[in-house]
Amino acid sequence: MRTTRLFIWIFLLIGVACSTDEEVMDMEIQITNPLNIEENAMVNCILEDLLCEIEKNVIQADYGTNIKDNTKRDSIPLVKIQQEASENSLTTLSINYGNTDQTDHLGRLKRGEIITQIKGRFSQNQSEQEIKFNNFYINKMKVDGSITIKSMGYNNYDQPSFSISYDSLLFTCESGLSYSIAGNKIKEWIEGFETPENPWDDQFLISGDTYGTNSENREYKSKILTPLLISRACEFILSGETEFTIEDEAVIYNFGDGLCDNKGSYIREDEKHQFEFGRYTFRQKH
Repeated sequence: MRTTRLFIWIFLLIGVACSTDEEVMDMEIQITNPLNIEENAMVNCILEDLLCEIEKNVIQADYGTNIKDNTKRDSIPLVKIQQEASENSLTTLSINYGNTDQTDHLGRLKRGEIITQIKGRFSQNQSEQEIKFNNFYINKMKVDGSITIKSMGYNNYDQPSFSISYDSLLFTCESGLSYSIAGNKIKEWIEGFETPENPWDDQFLISGDTYGTNSENREYKSKILTPLLISRACEFILSGETEFTIEDEAVIYNFGDGLCDNKGSYIREDEKHQFEFGRYTFRQKH
């Protein structure tokens, strides 16, 4: 009787081990696995959220208005605006969270400084912004590099449009794993541009291509197939579809159906898979 039970336990253990090994092997075979897809979605969300925060303060500085008192307002310790009295009309905007972690309106920890140099007037859709990060962290993840945003006038629907260039951006988490991103995007301001005093009705469409090296040190490319829908009132990308390629292996993933959450999905071999993003860390496969 004991011998029979022993054989049963050995059989079960072998089954579990084989199942685990198969899952690990499957992750190794699939270069564009759920972790890589989640990381790409997360990095794009962080970028769009940071740009929304910066732009909100640029608008406030340009229009000389006070952002409407709102529970979604960031708890920024110091926003400093310095404007040169010259023909170039160069304005320097500093968003400084200090040297220790500060909690923003969504409960995220931030420290360090974001510095934006602005040429021209944002309100006249004739501006150029150069954004740099000075020892800046969000939820313990360090952000380095620079971003350039240029006004492009108005699109065919009379909506303000901007070009965005990422220059050697690097995200590094506490474990030391990093993720780089470079490339170009187009941003169209589709809602809320007529109410600069209220940032929370603003919505944008984002298109473009990026590339870089992921946390596994693999080169990737990312192409937006369906424009990403961004709301300044939500920290996550609401919807949109992206083609994500690593070492010539491609998969298409989306950011959901318009809800303000961190849930997306992708299709592999005609089967739909769900994933979540927004953990602010890069995870190694086990």
